[in-house]
Amino acid sequence: MKKRNLLLPLIVGISLIVLSCNERASEPKLNYDSLFLGFNLGMERQAFFDHCWGYNKKEILIHGTANQTVQYQLKEVVSSPVSMNFYPNFYEDKIFEMPVTFSYEAWAPWNRQYYSDSLFVDMLKVFKEWYGDDFKELNHPEMGKVYYKMDGRRRINLYIRDERHVRAVFTDMKVEKELEKLAKEQAGQN
Repeated sequence: MKKRNLLLPLIVGISLIVLSCNERASEPKLNYDSLFLGFNLGMERQAFFDHCWGYNKKEILIHGTANQTVQYQLKEVVSSPVSMNFYPNFYEDKIFEMPVTFSYEAWAPWNRQYYSDSLFVDMLKVFKEWYGDDFKELNHPEMGKVYYKMDGRRRINLYIRDERHVRAVFTDMKVEKELEKLAKEQAGQN
């Protein structure tokens, strides 16, 4: 009887450990589809518009300065307020790419401290805080120095676009490969 009383807690304890290990092993792996402000790669077009509308009513997002963009003001995480303009590219009514353009609000040709080389330093620091420190550098023949990060299906490119703007492009690499394959098939048919 005594052995039975000692074995029962031991068996229950081992069973709980095995169950918790199995639960951890069956947890879904991260897709790394998040972008910013609750936007995600794969988000449906209407969900994107609804999400923007919700932020607009709270006066968090406004109509952007560029044609058909949404604007967000970064203030707390940078040395000087930054305008963030974005609008996604959709494939099959889902976000597959999100180009984002950043510029200091105080930029002017005579304000050298607010040129894109300074902004790039600020934005790379912000991106490392938001997405992790493991960005790699690449010298691109057209874009110049690009910092990139690939995790799961998401690729992030960050680079200087011109003297005023820094550009980030979030891309769903799975969809990008599918689009490249379709383009090759269509080119082969012509």
